[in-house]
Amino acid sequence: MNNTMSYSTLLAGVTGSGKSFAADKIIQHLIHEGNAQLVLIDPKKVEQREYRLNPATLWYADDEDKIYETFCKVHDLMLSRLDAIPEGEKVSSEPHTFVCVDEMAFLMQSSKKRDYVKMIGDIAIMGRAAHIHLVLCTQVCTQDVIPAVIRDNVANIVCLRQRDAGKYRYLLGSAPGRLPLIGYAYVLTPNMDRPEKVKTEDIWNVIQ
Repeated sequence: MNNTMSYSTLLAGVTGSGKSFAADKIIQHLIHEGNAQLVLIDPKKVEQREYRLNPATLWYADDEDKIYETFCKVHDLMLSRLDAIPEGEKVSSEPHTFVCVDEMAFLMQSSKKRDYVKMIGDIAIMGRAAHIHLVLCTQVCTQDVIPAVIRDNVANIVCLRQRDAGKYRYLLGSAPGRLPLIGYAYVLTPNMDRPEKVKTEDIWNVIQ
């Protein structure tokens, strides 16, 4: 697995922007690689359901109680992997595990929002060394849904069509001179000095 996709990723875009298409392509590529585990958080019970029985899927959750339980298990797994890293080593030897969330707004509207912000923030900050990474999807690009502790520690940001320039500024640090058409996104990875405009179908090639 290459270095960039071993970072966490945020996909943000309004309905119809291609966000679900891009997220699905990421999941398909991870399954195809054959060396990744998936944790699927699917509160809408639609987008990820077809993968729930896939051999690559470690856990699948689609109701409120199970989603919370699953996040607690992922957080505990991260801590146990970090504790198990041998002295002198910097990263875990465990399989890369990707926590795919569709949709972040569901978690941030929950009565357990504070817990979710803490757990997701911890994974964004510490998860890479434990080989645990986030793939977060959201339609709503505000601080209420993507708190700064999460935004600032997710290395790959994919910003699809937004309703106004302010959403781009919040996620990317600046707004494009012209908002992208449907089918395009602005992408920012650790290898880029500034966001780059790419076609939706090419997002995987840019973030991997």
